Amino acid sequence: MNLLRAAVVVLCLIPLAVSCGSEQPLTYVSLGDSLAVGVGSSDPRERGYAPVYRRLLEEETGRDVRLVQLGLSGETSESFLRGADPQLARAEDVLRGSPGAVVTLSLGGNDLLRVADGTDARREAALAGYAGNLDRILKSLRDASGPEARFIVLALYNPAPGSFTDEWTGRLNEVVREVAGRNGAAVAPADEAFRGREAEYAHYARYPWDIHPTDRGHAALARAFAEASEA
Repeated sequence: MNLLRAAVVVLCLIPLAVSCGSEQPLTYVSLGDSLAVGVGSSDPRERGYAPVYRRLLEEETGRDVRLVQLGLSGETSESFLRGADPQLARAEDVLRGSPGAVVTLSLGGNDLLRVADGTDARREAALAGYAGNLDRILKSLRDASGPEARFIVLALYNPAPGSFTDEWTGRLNEVVREVAGRNGAAVAPADEAFRGREAEYAHYARYPWDIHPTDRGHAALARAFAEASEA
């Protein structure tokens, strides 16, 4: 009789365990600069690309998604690695406890902005430094997360098309695609999504001091991440 009762208890627990496992939320970690925390949107908590992409992830996976936003306005690839309370260290802590997480990274725009008025030699040096930093960041994040995690890096949009800005944004995106590919990360093509729609997707056309996305721009970034994730 005791053996029978034990068997019944075990059988009752099996579906419970399966149910509990399937209900574990997926962790989505949004890393990077001001774009990653929704700057430019009318409501960063709801209309920034991270919360919008979180909802798209829920539709894609059929699971609850827990959003962890660690981005920081003004972040460069250098400060991401070595700033006070570096974002990389905080991201590693989250990923160690979140197997199978989805990670998005928006980084590099501030690296270029800091040398926008400099010489070509300074811009070349900034690109080289960014390439090395991005490689280290992706390798470190992968080591912390394990093989099941998905990484998506944002290819930057150009809010003010022109020969000069097109050249250097394009060259930075070449670095993004090369380094991301080498590290098994997907690329969200914001450059393609924004092309021809800059006045709608970025504030720059009306406010030349503001390069951040509008609500529609953030939604376009979220779709770019979703497309890259599903590819």
